Amino acid sequence: MTALRLLVAPSGRLTRWSLTAVAVCLIAWTAALAAVVIEIVDSGEPLSMSYWVMDVVSAFVYGAAVLVMLPRSRHFAAWIIAMVALGCGLSGLATQYALLGMSNPTLPGVALVAVTGSWIWIPGTYLSMSGLPWVVTSRTVPRWARVVVLVAVGLVAAAVLRVATLDYVFLDNPTAVTSKSWQHAMEAIGLWPDRAIALLGLAGSVWLLHRWRRDLELRAGLGWLLVGQLFLVLAFLPVAFVRMTPEWAEASGIALIAAQVFLPVSLLVLVLRHELWGIDVTVSRVTVWGLLTGLVLAGYAALAWAAERVVPDARGAAGLLAVGLVIALGQPLRSWLQRQVDLLIYGAGVDPAHLLGSLSRDLGEGRSGTSLDHLVDTLRVGLRLGGVEVRASDGGVRAVSGRVEPADLELPLAVEGRPLGNLRVAAVTGQRLDPRTRRAVEQMVGVIGVSLELVQVNEQLAAASDRLVEVRHEERRMLRRDLHDGMGPALAGVGLGLAAAQRRLTHDAAGTAALLAELEAEVERRTEDVRLMARALLPAQLDDGDLDRALGVLADRFRASGLEVDVAYALEEQLTTRYQIAVYHVAAEALMNAYRHARATTVAIAVRPAGSGVELEVVDDGRGLRDDPDAGVGLRSMRERAAELTGELSVAARGDGPGTRVWMVLP
Repeated sequence: MTALRLLVAPSGRLTRWSLTAVAVCLIAWTAALAAVVIEIVDSGEPLSMSYWVMDVVSAFVYGAAVLVMLPRSRHFAAWIIAMVALGCGLSGLATQYALLGMSNPTLPGVALVAVTGSWIWIPGTYLSMSGLPWVVTSRTVPRWARVVVLVAVGLVAAAVLRVATLDYVFLDNPTAVTSKSWQHAMEAIGLWPDRAIALLGLAGSVWLLHRWRRDLELRAGLGWLLVGQLFLVLAFLPVAFVRMTPEWAEASGIALIAAQVFLPVSLLVLVLRHELWGIDVTVSRVTVWGLLTGLVLAGYAALAWAAERVVPDARGAAGLLAVGLVIALGQPLRSWLQRQVDLLIYGAGVDPAHLLGSLSRDLGEGRSGTSLDHLVDTLRVGLRLGGVEVRASDGGVRAVSGRVEPADLELPLAVEGRPLGNLRVAAVTGQRLDPRTRRAVEQMVGVIGVSLELVQVNEQLAAASDRLVEVRHEERRMLRRDLHDGMGPALAGVGLGLAAAQRRLTHDAAGTAALLAELEAEVERRTEDVRLMARALLPAQLDDGDLDRALGVLADRFRASGLEVDVAYALEEQLTTRYQIAVYHVAAEALMNAYRHARATTVAIAVRPAGSGVELEVVDDGRGLRDDPDAGVGLRSMRERAAELTGELSVAARGDGPGTRVWMVLP
């Protein structure tokens, strides 16, 4: 079943690309296995043992990578991997066949096989070094990157032609071009294509480093690819720029083997990404097993060699010491490798500490947005999800990253048993959420819930602050208007009356007394106006957005003067601050007019919903309207309030008895 999952495309069907992948893998593995068999049977040692080992290892590793990648993607990297698998497998077999031909001169085609084996590995290996870094990190390859790849293809072609067509002194090359001008041209070209390939690979390493620093989502895969690319470049720098010796050849081959530790799995992750789901566990286990096996063997060899150098006469003891150290370090090494492979395949999100660390770095760098925004975005990037959304209990979306619809997983968010909303998660289109990702999301629910509560508390504090500022501004405007339009002119009139009384005091004592009596009455009226103004001031309850209690406080203020006031409040949802102030102001103005001018004894205030808006009705039993209902500062102010919010206001006589009805509706 595991092998079948490796071969099928995400659609669940075997395709011609699956069969192509099987064919490539069988050819590469068969060639590599035949090379190993010949090596065991004939025991002929290649000129560079590490190069031959690299060919065999690459054939097996890249052949397996082709099985996984080609059925799922026709990315440029898939074909390069196929070329590497075929080229290295056939090159390893050709090397052993040529060695076998040295001891068996009757074997056919030894010269052709030897020459072919010397260049057949070049296209895949050289293109993986010079071409892949520019195209593997993007779904759509930029035009400039295509130009770089075309240059690399030209250099690879030149290198292959040189090796395949040279007339060798020690070997009768059946594919050699005998033209002297061609031979002179090939000799003039020399190793310059190889050198250019190596330099282009070095530039690709710099480009990968640049992408590694900027692309947080693919950082782990880019890091592995960068290390493998550096080993690959270091392996070919001596080949291109240094006169080859057996020591340099072995060092170059070892660097090539080290590159295979990082390159295949990083290419799988970078190219397939979410298409690995379903085979991710298999890829993870195989990678850890391969890395652990290679590191244990290399560690054993290195420790045995070092111990033998220190104690040359105790070869057996040195081997036992090496075995003991390998066993002691095996389990910690396996745990460390498993963490690194999980980070590569599943992303940083498999470890909640990585998510919180990324969030802390983002906030520490002062990036815009809330902590919830960063947490949601980090969760999506770290777990390589299609989308993550945090929705509050009122249905409002508080944070979203990517595309969530339709959601594959929905989890409730709560703090201390108080429901706050839901966390909705979606996989990449066409993929699914694997159990590991689900567990990682579930582990982050508590942190996201606390972050959501902090966002909601901050929103409430911001709204309360804005409301307080608006309420205080409105209160100052009301006082300014009342003082300017009412109290100011009245006090100015009292001042003029006192001046007139002073002038008439000596010659008209009776008239002066009458004028002073009128002024006294005016002062008493204005004193009452001041009391009314104090009663109409915006109460503290309006600071908290509680219009119901604010109207109750207003009613209590006028009840103290003997006016019977009834308040009926029927709104379930809280109004915005501007609406609350408008309703309170019109109700207060209508109540003041009923007490001051209409001489009413009872007033009924009703606030109720009107569609998506609000309706206010104030009815009194006073003397009714004057001739001009629009006259007076208070009535004009009420109409202005309604007009500011595109509402309607009417002031008319009651239909069921004496008195006035003030009606306002705000949409």
